[in-house]
Amino acid sequence: MMKELLGTISEIPTPDIVVQQIISTASNPNASAKDLEKVISLDVGLSTKILRLVNSAYYGLPRKITKLSEAIVIVGFKTVRNLALSVFTYSALHAKHTFIDHDKLWSHFMTTAIFAEHIAKNIGFMNREEVFLAGMMHDVGKIAIDLVFPTYMYELAKFSEEKQIPMFLIEYKCQVEDHMELGGELLKLWKFPDEYVSVARYHEKPSLNPDSQHIEMISIVHLANVFSNIFLPGYSLSYGPPYLDPLVFSVLGIKPSNLKILFHELERVFEKSKDMIYGGVKDEAGIQT
Repeated sequence: MMKELLGTISEIPTPDIVVQQIISTASNPNASAKDLEKVISLDVGLSTKILRLVNSAYYGLPRKITKLSEAIVIVGFKTVRNLALSVFTYSALHAKHTFIDHDKLWSHFMTTAIFAEHIAKNIGFMNREEVFLAGMMHDVGKIAIDLVFPTYMYELAKFSEEKQIPMFLIEYKCQVEDHMELGGELLKLWKFPDEYVSVARYHEKPSLNPDSQHIEMISIVHLANVFSNIFLPGYSLSYGPPYLDPLVFSVLGIKPSNLKILFHELERVFEKSKDMIYGGVKDEAGIQT
């Protein structure tokens, strides 16, 4: 499957030149807000959608932001970068009509990203913007499989639902290349840094690579993914009781008893974030660029 998928990579949307320039500019310590605004403004639709997301209840800004330059200064370079990649991910999901509900899968991506950022904040992990992006891209392998092998992805999700077995366990038992491995290869192809590749590869079971230098980020996204599947069962195309890797507790320094408290915190985060979670990039009405 890996060889076939990578051989038909032209069917899978790749971050376009504007998105690539946004990533490069946002990562440049010498770049200014004006530099980033100039790059984003090359794509009016993207600018509008980023403003839509910035003005969502999740960020809780005291007033409506109508200019890109304001958005960049207020929420920061990396957050704007993340929102640009969120828009790209949404577009990639909807690039082709297949048998699955792409809006639900998008909601799973966004919920995992938002929960990962909150968990990172909760435990004092510094790179919260990086965790958000890792959460957004963790299941990118499912996009790749769905676009290239849509019938296979549909049958895999259907079997997961019928048997109430998580998808990654079915993939493991069938001894096929799983969505984690494929997602990691795709992010490598797109030249994403190692931490995002590692999260894509091990987010379902961090203990597969406990010595990874990125184990903390992997564990945060794993836990966020578990809660995302609890809040939105089936939206990830995976069904059954979510698997929680025990390694998470020692890596993140939390106890099983903390999970109930965290669940209630995430309930509040989820309510505040619904306009982002349920396709916030679709409705651009009333926003000026």
